[in-house]
Amino acid sequence: MDKVKKNILIIGNGAVVSALAKKVAKLSDVEKVFVASGNGIKSDYYQNIDIREDDLTGLLKFVLENNIDLTIPASFKAFKSDVVSFFLENDQNIFGPSKGACNIALNKASGKKFLYKIHAQTYKFGTFDKQNVAQDWLKTATFPLTIKCGEKSSQGDRLVCPTISLAEQFLDNLFSRNETGVLIEEFTFGHNFTVYFMTDGYSAIPFATVGNYKFMEEGDGGLLTEGVACYSPDYKVSQVIVSRVENVVRNTLTALDKKGEPYVGILGVECTLTGEDKFYVNEFKPFIQDFDAGVVLSSVEENLVDVFEACIQGLFADEYDEIKTNENSSIAIVVSARQEGKPISELNMIENPDDIDFISGDSVKTVQGENFVLTKSASTLSRARNLLYEDLSEIHFDGIKYRKDICQS
Repeated sequence: MDKVKKNILIIGNGAVVSALAKKVAKLSDVEKVFVASGNGIKSDYYQNIDIREDDLTGLLKFVLENNIDLTIPASFKAFKSDVVSFFLENDQNIFGPSKGACNIALNKASGKKFLYKIHAQTYKFGTFDKQNVAQDWLKTATFPLTIKCGEKSSQGDRLVCPTISLAEQFLDNLFSRNETGVLIEEFTFGHNFTVYFMTDGYSAIPFATVGNYKFMEEGDGGLLTEGVACYSPDYKVSQVIVSRVENVVRNTLTALDKKGEPYVGILGVECTLTGEDKFYVNEFKPFIQDFDAGVVLSSVEENLVDVFEACIQGLFADEYDEIKTNENSSIAIVVSARQEGKPISELNMIENPDDIDFISGDSVKTVQGENFVLTKSASTLSRARNLLYEDLSEIHFDGIKYRKDICQS
């Protein structure tokens, strides 16, 4: 008897949704993949649905009317709207954490306080709702410092400040926007990496290590960002480190379960490597990030729908003791534009169009800022890097911007 094929709804937009939709659509037991609100770009793999990520009633109505078997939220806005709790209350199959569970990832100040409570190794920090209190804290701080918005912001939400004057200027900017929960922490130079875990709220399995590049300019200069390039697996991260990060996740899940907020979903733990087997925990991620999605998902060999459903149904620990991955290396880079509305040419010269996942804009004209992520995989990291920059050399538009020194050494 043929297995009944499933309809999947992914909530969100950007590169992570594109990469996940393509991955899921290729599974033999999947019939259709829908994306709400999507990126507006036509795809052979999924259909964009014009419903906002936080329109809970509209999303539920679509699920009921279109026989959706599994919903996967994959965006900050979707998690913040608590679509998971809403769907569970209406007996719908959904893979992801509730807003209460993932608040440690949605709000950087809350996440930092949580890390402190579970005794995770993290930087000296302070969280502030008032500008004068934050400025007083600067007087005894050790520079450089990183200052971040409490929640994700589209307009300059973080800055590394080498001097107190620059820190005061940035604080003035943030508080003039009525930001609350502003996080200030010591900045430590080192290698940024993320370990991603699959979890049912009680057990967790690491399934990807990602080396992250976060500064806009070559040589780790310019503005600090969420991420501009990455590679996986991260050869700098030892199994000892992964095991120690796993201990952090285990303590995290235990603490959240005690609060009655078990974390079901994908949890990323971003860290900085400062020496051999030494690291600090920076923050949590509520799902795979845009700039990491291609390299992470390209390595996974498991049927993700089966894994997600096992987590939901309480079968995860019984059915999985690892998440199977291939032995390839992958590298990805964010391609940005300095100018708006410039025609993009030669995308058709890319050997595999599936290697491009759009963050914003479309395949015809640029938007100012991040446009798409290009990912390449190969048997070795050096080969993947060569393929990446060969493809990039074919892409042209006025004001194109990407780092040219990724995995250079």
